[in-house]
Amino acid sequence: MIPEVIDVSVGSPDAKLEPGELLVVIGAPGQERTPWVQQLIATAVKGLSRHFHYLHFHVGFLGGSEGTPYAVLEWKQAGQGPLERRWLAHKVYGQLAAMFNLKQIAVYLEPGSAGPELALAEDLWTRHMRPRYERSHLSRLRLLTSEGDSLHAADPYLPVRLKGQLGFRQWVNENPDELTSIELGHRLASFCGDHGCTFESLGRERLAELGMNLLLAVGQASERSPSRLHIATHGLKLGLKPLLLIGKGITFDTGGINLKPHEGFVNCMKNDMGGAGLMIQLFMALVESGYSGPLAVAIPCCENLIDAKAMKPGAIIRAYNGKDVIIEHTDAEGRLILADAITYTQQQLHPALTLTAATLTTASLRQFSNYFTPVHFASAALQDSLTKAGKSSGEEFTFWGEFLPFLQGNSTNAADLTNMGRLPSHASIGGGSSVAAHFLKQFAVQPLVHLDIFASTWNWSGDYPGAHYGATGAPFNALFRCLRQVVDPAALA
Repeated sequence: MIPEVIDVSVGSPDAKLEPGELLVVIGAPGQERTPWVQQLIATAVKGLSRHFHYLHFHVGFLGGSEGTPYAVLEWKQAGQGPLERRWLAHKVYGQLAAMFNLKQIAVYLEPGSAGPELALAEDLWTRHMRPRYERSHLSRLRLLTSEGDSLHAADPYLPVRLKGQLGFRQWVNENPDELTSIELGHRLASFCGDHGCTFESLGRERLAELGMNLLLAVGQASERSPSRLHIATHGLKLGLKPLLLIGKGITFDTGGINLKPHEGFVNCMKNDMGGAGLMIQLFMALVESGYSGPLAVAIPCCENLIDAKAMKPGAIIRAYNGKDVIIEHTDAEGRLILADAITYTQQQLHPALTLTAATLTTASLRQFSNYFTPVHFASAALQDSLTKAGKSSGEEFTFWGEFLPFLQGNSTNAADLTNMGRLPSHASIGGGSSVAAHFLKQFAVQPLVHLDIFASTWNWSGDYPGAHYGATGAPFNALFRCLRQVVDPAALA
């Protein structure tokens, strides 16, 4: 279900409302309200109106108490940014849902609010989706604006972006016995066949021939979702260096022999393919939007099971690049499958820039909370681009560079590297996301940027804007907006 976008050429949308619709009016902080909206605020019912911090919402009825209900969001200050405003609006939407039996909603974006405030309208839509995001509790949501041209200029690929973000949410919430490593390949191959992309899938035999032993080891206990490396390209020509997207595809993570306890979020571990879902949906959305630069996506995937054939703690396994890795903990498996994929695909495709995304560490939830996505090793140009895109999408990033103590945390006397990287014992609970990112960097031969999406991709806090159970959709919107603007990925390396 994609919201209906309507260009309203009149100053107010009341004549366009349908019986039973709730009108929600959204404007940008500090903007001058139109006379019609000022009248709505003035005639609102005080007993129904509320405020949360610096967001006031005024509730009333057009034409009297029996008329069409409306709610006007009024910002008393700009706040700390779009994500914070999304969070406040999410609280308001909960109040509206308690007041009204919401089935049909019309969102009116006031003049001058067709940019960042669009995220608030999208949140009103997605928060009413069912847990698997296949359909909505709403029978209709319409977007009304008197600035259709401005909306298109602010978000020229709106339908494609919404489709990709919704697809990302659906895949993250999908049952793990349905979305296996085999099924991920089928879906990507089907898209490639329909859109003129190349597709290749490496199975266990080929992975063994190549020496991708880390990827094989993690998936060796599963027959339903065995080790695979799926690779797709678009617009790739001789001499062109593509943008390479790599996503972790652990379709379910028991933790392996080092079995996850319930407190380790094992009941949520169908989301451990979030990196794969994000990168495949980004690849597809970029292709469908007409992206003209060379593009590639690589998905190492399998499930990490507890079984007699499962990878054993203490094993020393030789990676594709020749480094020996000791398996100190079988629940630190994501970095293993990514390591082999990074080296192999970089050697094969010679990308100008590689972006990896993975629900890599629970430590990222402790380090950065549910609201921020950590980005490791991004250039100044990429940091600036992601920050700007995040402001348009209401998504936040925090940036981390190279740091020798994090690199040293992956060292061990038993092998070249340990998969259980940590800081010294007196600081062992800190820096887990950063140490893991530095592990991945040991396998890159070209520029690498890593996003640890474990925290922001899942609604751990229960109040992530525009989400209910499970997937949040972050950071798809900002990544799409950032990458869609750059044809030559070398500009962001």
